[in-house]
Amino acid sequence: MTKIRDFLVYLAILIPYKLLRLMPYCVVKGVAWICGSAMNLIPSIRKLVRANIRTAFPEYSSAEVAAVAGRSLHNLALNMAEFIWLNGRPDRIERCYVLPEDITGRLKGHVARHERIIFVNPHLGSWEASGVMAPYYAGVDMVAIAKPVRNPYLNRLLNSGNREKVKGLEIIFSNGAIRAATRALREGRGVGTLIDQNTRVRDGGSFVEFFGLPVPSSTAPAHLMKYCLAHDIPAVIVYGTSVRHEDGRVYAHSDYLPKPFAEYRDETEVLQDLMRISESYIRRYPDQYLWFYRRFQNIEPDCPETLKKRYPYYAKVVGPHFYRKTARDVRAEEQGKADSQ
Repeated sequence: MTKIRDFLVYLAILIPYKLLRLMPYCVVKGVAWICGSAMNLIPSIRKLVRANIRTAFPEYSSAEVAAVAGRSLHNLALNMAEFIWLNGRPDRIERCYVLPEDITGRLKGHVARHERIIFVNPHLGSWEASGVMAPYYAGVDMVAIAKPVRNPYLNRLLNSGNREKVKGLEIIFSNGAIRAATRALREGRGVGTLIDQNTRVRDGGSFVEFFGLPVPSSTAPAHLMKYCLAHDIPAVIVYGTSVRHEDGRVYAHSDYLPKPFAEYRDETEVLQDLMRISESYIRRYPDQYLWFYRRFQNIEPDCPETLKKRYPYYAKVVGPHFYRKTARDVRAEEQGKADSQ
């Protein structure tokens, strides 16, 4: 029954998916605007998005929060529709996505020097665009870490079957991603990661400051860089984000760590600098950030009461399971390894 249900859901999505690919771009934008407006009418979505914005920007008025929330949902819908519409079509990619010459030159330089690029990308603007532009415009051969869709038919359509149409891009999934990523680095390819929140400490997360609040995020970029250094693999961490400009097209931006990697004390300090870069871009483009996500969900047990009051309604203090694995977790990991062999 599960397979039948998954296949029926797949068919229900496949039809509008195919229709969207056939539409003119102006119609795609119109459909996205309607979808974004519809999401903003759903009370649970509106509540979550506005709570996140108030947490990050307590100085905003209610009107400003509502305006940013609405534009953020419209941007989310447009990014999703646009990515489906242009994927695998070079003429459409060049119409919508722009990789500035200076960034193109830097990326090509890394490739020419055989440096593995460890991309760090936030859920800002069109995050899918970054994974398209680096291989398409700059010839970067890379893998991108993605969270798989539970429905296997949709997973093939939206991940492996869709995103890999761009030459040089391969999708690897978050389960076992570090092993696949290190293999890619050994093979000479770059790795794309999303800098996000809610990564448990036991899974490689670390609490760092984000809009004045401690949030747990993944230290994977720093771990991958340390792996390269330990194995004499030339590598560089590149912070990349792609945001929509006034002409309607998506432009790539990039930054580097403010100091050499060897000068950092640990992975958490690296993550904190990456989070500062991310926050600076979000403050410039708040209405292009993905606020439709429980970004401030986890509170440290020893967090001061003054800070706890700043967290949104859905946040909660984490328990011991956040820091260490249970016997059940260990058994599940062992079973997963056995299934993959």
